[in-house]
Amino acid sequence: MEKSKLLLSCALVLAGLLLISNFCVSKLTGNVIGEQISIGTSSVGFIFLILGIVLFLTSQENKLEKTLAQQVKESGKIIDKPNELIRIARKSGYVVGKDVREGTSIYDSSGHYITVIPRHNISPGTYKGIISELARGESSFRKRVA
Repeated sequence: MEKSKLLLSCALVLAGLLLISNFCVSKLTGNVIGEQISIGTSSVGFIFLILGIVLFLTSQENKLEKTLAQQVKESGKIIDKPNELIRIARKSGYVVGKDVREGTSIYDSSGHYITVIPRHNISPGTYKGIISELARGESSFRKRVA
């Protein structure tokens, strides 16, 4: 589906550019059949060009990197196994720190604390808090006030 959107957007942009260039070339060479026809093809060319660009941008917008944690949060799947949450954190680009008393600490790439994943099975409420912190990329626990 995404590949067809990309091909369609490229075709629209190409058709738009061809129609616009046809208008420009006909004006330069003086081979204008009719002023209304040239303006009409140029207008259609601009419409195709704009539609192609908009379609391309919307298809690329969906491809913006969503981390695995964001995908899991949006899916609504509940994971109660700590090893699975640690795997999601790693695949989302977080650094898994050393084991602390509460569990395994998770940090972002710059070393800021995000959350701790407990060693035991996790309740749904705790899971939702952990996965939302991983999806958001910032900790809501023990925030420092500057």
